[in-house]
Amino acid sequence: MNPLSTITWAQALREPSYRMQLLLTMVLLIACALIAPVLFEWIEQRPGYRMDDPLLAILPATDLSVIIFSLLYLLIITGIVMLAKKPVQFLFALQAFLHVTILRFTTLLLVPLEAPNGIKLLRDPFIEVLFYQQPITKDLFFSGHTGTLILLYLLFRTHDLFKWVYLSGAIVVSVLILIQHAHYTIDVVMAPVFVWVAFRVAQWYPKNFSVNNSKD
Repeated sequence: MNPLSTITWAQALREPSYRMQLLLTMVLLIACALIAPVLFEWIEQRPGYRMDDPLLAILPATDLSVIIFSLLYLLIITGIVMLAKKPVQFLFALQAFLHVTILRFTTLLLVPLEAPNGIKLLRDPFIEVLFYQQPITKDLFFSGHTGTLILLYLLFRTHDLFKWVYLSGAIVVSVLILIQHAHYTIDVVMAPVFVWVAFRVAQWYPKNFSVNNSKD
C-alpha cells in the first residue's frame, strides 16, 4: 500500500507543502471559473471553421441532454466522494483537473470552430445557472465532458472496479455527445490525449508529505 494513501486530512493539513499546494490549486481553479464565462462568450462571437465530419453525417441528431448530464454528474459526484477520503489523491486530482482546464482553454483559443451541423444544444442545468447567460456551442476542441471522465478513469486506474466504471462512462458519454452533434469526432478522440498530458504534468508536483508527523 502506498503510505501516502494512509495520510488523514488532519495530518495533511499540518504539512506546509500540502497547505500551500492545496491553496494555490484552489485559487487557480477559482480564477479559471471566473475566466471561463468571459472566454466562452468571446469564443461564441468569434467566427470559426465548420468541419466535415463523416461520422456525424450518418448519426441522427437527437437531444440526449438529460441522459448525458444525469450520467456525467452521477459519475463525477461519486468520484469526488471517493477521492475526498484521501487528501493526497484529492490534491492530485485537483492539480490534474487544473491542467486539463488550462489545456482546454488553450486549445479553444487556438482552434476556432463553428458548431457542427445539426447540433442539439447541450442543456446543462448546473453550468447554465451559475456561469453562462447564453447557450454555448463553440467550446468544442477538445471535449470537456469526455476529458473529465477520462481523468477520473486515470485517477482510479489502480481500482479494480472503478477504472472500468469510468472508462465505460467515458465511452458512453462520448457516443451520446456525438449523437447529440454537440462535438466533432476529433473533439472526443483527442480528449484522452490532452488529459493524459495534464495527468503526467500533475505527477511532477512533489508529494513528499510526512506520513508520521503526528498521532491522530
